[in-house]
Amino acid sequence: MKKWIRYLFIFIFVFCIYEFFGFSNTYGDPLNNYAFSHAIVNGQIPYLDFNIISTPLYVFVMSLGLFIFDNYLMFVIEQSILVTIMFYFLFEMYGKKTYILLLCICLFNFLGINATYNFMALFMLIVLLYLEKKYPDKDYLIGFVIGCAILSKHTFGLFLIIPSIIYYFRDFKKLLRRAVGVVVPCTIFLIYLLWNDALYPFIDLCFLGLLDFSSDNSRPFSLSFFFSIFLLIIQIIITIKNKKDIHNCYLIMGFSFMIPLFDFHHFAIYSICFVLQILDFIPIKKNYYYGLIVFLSVLYSVLLFISFCVLLKPVWASDILGFQYTLCAKEEYQKSIEYFEFFDQYDNKLILSPNAMQYKTSRGEDITYFDLFMDGNFGYHGDEKMINKIKNMDDVYIIVNLVFYRNDNPYNQFNKAIVEYVMDSYKKVDSYEDFAIYYKN
Repeated sequence: MKKWIRYLFIFIFVFCIYEFFGFSNTYGDPLNNYAFSHAIVNGQIPYLDFNIISTPLYVFVMSLGLFIFDNYLMFVIEQSILVTIMFYFLFEMYGKKTYILLLCICLFNFLGINATYNFMALFMLIVLLYLEKKYPDKDYLIGFVIGCAILSKHTFGLFLIIPSIIYYFRDFKKLLRRAVGVVVPCTIFLIYLLWNDALYPFIDLCFLGLLDFSSDNSRPFSLSFFFSIFLLIIQIIITIKNKKDIHNCYLIMGFSFMIPLFDFHHFAIYSICFVLQILDFIPIKKNYYYGLIVFLSVLYSVLLFISFCVLLKPVWASDILGFQYTLCAKEEYQKSIEYFEFFDQYDNKLILSPNAMQYKTSRGEDITYFDLFMDGNFGYHGDEKMINKIKNMDDVYIIVNLVFYRNDNPYNQFNKAIVEYVMDSYKKVDSYEDFAIYYKN
């Protein structure tokens, strides 16, 4: 297969995953990241105006296309381009064995390439592996990519400094060159924060807030936890037996994707790091096996899409501005239309619901800390700060999503403490289906 055909296939296949096969993932993290990029296009400042709990390289990169066409479709196209570029580096390193990874991604329902900052961190890891393999002496560039990984997800990127220290601790000049490379993008980001008076909010959300996030969301003894520990042990054994290969050390750092959530989503990302580490040990030589792997990847995706169609009956979100070319579950879409019309009845309102992000984005309103209403996403002692924000509001209707408030699923991150404060402190004035409305004068 000619290379351009290979990458055209990857782009079309991945685009279809996001646009058709993976529409059930539109709700949640990808939508939030689109909203963040949309907010940047509209002049809002991360950390100062809205709450991101990681470094912001991904949403800045994804905002570029939105300056041309601000629609979720453009967001999907950009993500598909990034994944295609990622696969270019993978094919350059692993050849046709990369198709095995493609099948692995499909079997995890594409969560490993979900459109979030986690993907950007993974992307930077793969670029780093490529540079270490092809251009190990390009220390400034390698350091720069590590810096970009830190700006993609700081809790992951910082670990990527460790392999260089372990393997080159005796070569001070090499370490210094890499350190300079790391410092360059981080300094640019620091200047951005200082210029916009966003340094303390960044520290609060991304560092101090980790204490709240971990205590509220960590689930260390899930099934994903035990599987990830098992894979980590295998990675350590491989690394010990191949001490001279720095790639193994980098891929072990992929375990940090699991901390502190240890859920299926983050396990899907970590599994990519594991598969990359064992690809060289998979003895496939016949070309028709790779053709079979591609066929199985496509077949699985199509069958998954058919199952979604039967269960969720997808429709185009044609009446939601910014999402007109996006497939949604029919029932969810109809509910969104009804809810959004209901929200429109109130001029001065605060919506405590996962619907808020898409609603405010489609209505062209600025997003705020309240629109990503999840445990641990408000900085240190965040619940108290958000309650104080409510106390300082006047003449506001507070709309509470009761379905998420009553949901006892351990993976439900909807912030119930703030909702309970609202329910205990203010008068209930109305209700509508899944919502209760409270008034603060």
